[in-house]
Amino acid sequence: MIAWAAAAVLACWAALALAYRREVVAAWQEPTLAAPVLIVESDDWGYGPVEQAEWLRRIADLLAAFRDAHGAHPVMTLGVVLAGPDTDRIRDDGARRYHRTTLAAPALAPVRAAMQDGARRGVFALQLHGMEHYWPDALLRAAQSSAPLRDWLTAAGMPSTEALPPPLQSRWIDAVALPSTPLPREAIAAAASEEVATFAAIFGRRPEVVVPPTFVWTDDVEAAWHAAGVATIVTPGRRYESRDRDGRPVPGTATRRNGATSAQGLVDVVRDDYFEPALGHTADRGLAALARKTRAGRPTLLEMHRMNFTGESAGAGRALGELRELLSRALALHPNLVFTDTATLARQWCEQGPLVEKRFAARLRAALARLAESPRLVKLAWATAAIVPAWIVWRMSARRG
Repeated sequence: MIAWAAAAVLACWAALALAYRREVVAAWQEPTLAAPVLIVESDDWGYGPVEQAEWLRRIADLLAAFRDAHGAHPVMTLGVVLAGPDTDRIRDDGARRYHRTTLAAPALAPVRAAMQDGARRGVFALQLHGMEHYWPDALLRAAQSSAPLRDWLTAAGMPSTEALPPPLQSRWIDAVALPSTPLPREAIAAAASEEVATFAAIFGRRPEVVVPPTFVWTDDVEAAWHAAGVATIVTPGRRYESRDRDGRPVPGTATRRNGATSAQGLVDVVRDDYFEPALGHTADRGLAALARKTRAGRPTLLEMHRMNFTGESAGAGRALGELRELLSRALALHPNLVFTDTATLARQWCEQGPLVEKRFAARLRAALARLAESPRLVKLAWATAAIVPAWIVWRMSARRG
């Protein structure tokens, strides 16, 4: 009787594994990390109010006060926006043509210096976010029938791109009318090449990593980045390819996984956890993400935007305090925590470096933890008693791993 019951349970387990074979294979093939990894990924820095330079320096000083067991500082990647409107020239021109101010402008020298100083100290890693955080021609056309957009383009100083309507912040589509329409392939190729070259001219090297604005981009964009020399792309685990009639991002069908190389040749790094103190995402949320990702053998990339540190100074101070709390408690809870940057992490996966777990039992345990993140699969495992052999394997892999 016991033998029959055991055989039935194993048969259910085998049936589930067959039904979810794609998920099982993906969970096993995704690289497993040998230690917890924490990276803070922060976007939208660059063009905009010069006051951001002071907060960049404060953040750099905070990061420099912490070290992991190997002596490395925490790293905050900066998704750099290289340009924005030259509002004076656009205003003088009656908003008929678009004129650009880049991060190389003398007025933005303090921001550029703060970025480069943090990179030299090993606490910032500069990544490409985009030339602008919008498609210039689309924004200019939208402004012809929108007084707020026209005011934004002609305002004094350097306006914050965070104030733009979300659909227009998607750089790689035409969202003047919704649903959005694709951009011409030739225009995409020229713009991607131009932004990579501009990044190299400002910072002295090509970007290794790109973070698509609002995570909306297409095959043509990805191919153009790869052709321009970019190696790694940060995604939320999927790609959004357009905006619908309500302005919401429309996801594609493919799942993006850590360490995989896309058809266009870029290495994927997944960032799907958030640390936005201005929106109530505190250190507790970041620590919960770190615990969950570590169980699954994955890196923890926490998304955080510039808007946490601009505007009301008390809010920026709270954000800095939450970041300090996050790092302090993360080191206390995970003594083997590793601080690194996204480009280095991607290279570790590609080169099978020391951060990559190679022991079978540890990889098996991580794969089970990944599969356990599917509520439907877990419910079926409980309903069929397939959870029993899975639990036995989990316990055995824990001892051996």
